[in-house]
Amino acid sequence: MARQDRAVRTRAALIETAAGEFARHGYAGAALSRISRAAGASTGALTFHFDSKGDLAAAVVEQAVTAGRTVVEEAMTGHATPLRQLTAVVLGLAEKAEDDIAVRCAVRLEREALAEAESWREVWWPVVGRLAEDACRLGELPTTASPSGVVGLAALFIRSIGIHHGPGTGAAHLARLWLMTQPGAAAGPL
Repeated sequence: MARQDRAVRTRAALIETAAGEFARHGYAGAALSRISRAAGASTGALTFHFDSKGDLAAAVVEQAVTAGRTVVEEAMTGHATPLRQLTAVVLGLAEKAEDDIAVRCAVRLEREALAEAESWREVWWPVVGRLAEDACRLGELPTTASPSGVVGLAALFIRSIGIHHGPGTGAAHLARLWLMTQPGAAAGPL
């Protein structure tokens, strides 16, 4: 049992370390040797757990997907109107990207159009699209707003937080900017 526990801890350390490496250096700049060394694991241990750099990136993104789903679910149940849900999704994902290295990594890999990050985009993109359509249809946004424009703006906000490297680097600022772009969104507390 001790061997299995050690393997689980090693795998978790490799994923956590890889998330930081990918978030800082991108997919192309990430080095497996740095990841294994920083995780305190041998290169053999890394290749035992992951067949390739892509498999390791996919494991990091999988963690981000789990975190992102939680944010989206909370935003959808905690707010009454589509615009408030949309705002909660965007700001929640921005905050999560600031606090969670796996999410920050997924944001970076998605910006790089890495195939392993497609599942990250699928966590939020369809939800944001549906909420933007609903908010426009219900008149929560100006008639000049288009659902695709709102989705593009939301994507810009979600993706831009990942450019920063840690807590206190932008989520609060982005929240203020997002609320300024949403007429009526700041009319009352979320």
